[in-house]
Amino acid sequence: MKKLFFTALLLFFVAGVYGQKKVLKSADKALKKGEYAEALTLAKQASENAETKDDPEVYVILGKAKLYQFKADMEQLDLAKESFAYFNTAVEKGDSDLKEDLYFPPVMNNNGDFIGGGEGFIFLQNLLNKKGNEYFEVDDFAGAFKYFDLSAKIKADIIMNFYAGYSAYNADLFEKAIPFYVAVVESSEEFENTNFAYNGLIDMYLSNKDFDNALKYARMAQKAFPEEKVYRDFEIDILIQGDKLDEAIAGIQNNIDNGDKTAILYYTLSFLQYNAQDYPSALESAKKALELQPDYPDASYVVGSVYFNEGVDILKAANDLTDNAAYDKKREEAYAKFRLALPNFEQAEKSKPNDLFILNPLSTVYDQLGMDAKRDAILARIEALEGGE
Repeated sequence: MKKLFFTALLLFFVAGVYGQKKVLKSADKALKKGEYAEALTLAKQASENAETKDDPEVYVILGKAKLYQFKADMEQLDLAKESFAYFNTAVEKGDSDLKEDLYFPPVMNNNGDFIGGGEGFIFLQNLLNKKGNEYFEVDDFAGAFKYFDLSAKIKADIIMNFYAGYSAYNADLFEKAIPFYVAVVESSEEFENTNFAYNGLIDMYLSNKDFDNALKYARMAQKAFPEEKVYRDFEIDILIQGDKLDEAIAGIQNNIDNGDKTAILYYTLSFLQYNAQDYPSALESAKKALELQPDYPDASYVVGSVYFNEGVDILKAANDLTDNAAYDKKREEAYAKFRLALPNFEQAEKSKPNDLFILNPLSTVYDQLGMDAKRDAILARIEALEGGE
């Protein structure tokens, strides 16, 4: 009796397993006939049964059914995400051969229609990239990023990481863009747009006032692109914004000491020294820039500004004196500084006639030296530039 009972149970068990296998076969048939809703219903039934829930083929069918549903208009991104998740589950439950099959590339015709090959991850990625490109080409970067983001999760390479990062960056999704751009610049692959990734990282970190990371990538970019002087300029700008003038000055001085004696570098050094209120050093550096390039308006402006500020300080001190003779002497010292500032401001003004930073002190110098007609002409220009009548 016991033997008979056991045999009956065994037959019931075998029948149950056979029944679930039949369900799985039916799901596969429905998938091949394009009956995706039916395939999903049957495959989900198999995924909930103890005898077939660990069969990777269940999740392959689920993934493919979701993929083809997504393919209909490629607008329902959640379907693509579900397809991706099911394929991942299939890989977890399957062997290396199954994984290879799911990553096998599809064969497409000239219209982009599937005609053979793999129906897994890469087919899904191709669809995502196709739809993402449609958004990308009309500058809908937020829309493009949604597709490229998932595509990069399927199979990331430097190109996919770049376009996901680029789309997120241009959509002002900085937190999402940064990891993709970091992956680009840290890749050992040669890529024509790596400099764009560096530029984006520097800009995003500066926008977030994360000066340490901005500086990190500016310096990495200098090593990666030593011929691009812009990254040295970025470094200086970051150090200034990060209130690290001493470090910036030391870095430029080191470049000069190592033989990089260019007008732009001397000017930049003078600009930083001026902002650090080291006026004697700023004057010396700006004059060296002018020796190398006499028609350098920015360097002329620094020279003029140093003399101008010295003149203003002397004039302020003169105003505190009660002795007329001492006052006259001090005032003449101030005027001597203004006379030194004058040709430098005038030289700078020739190249930058609408620069208010030059015109304002120039008008003051004209006023102090009694050059009223020139003062009035400059004041009229200032008023016009500022939107006056």
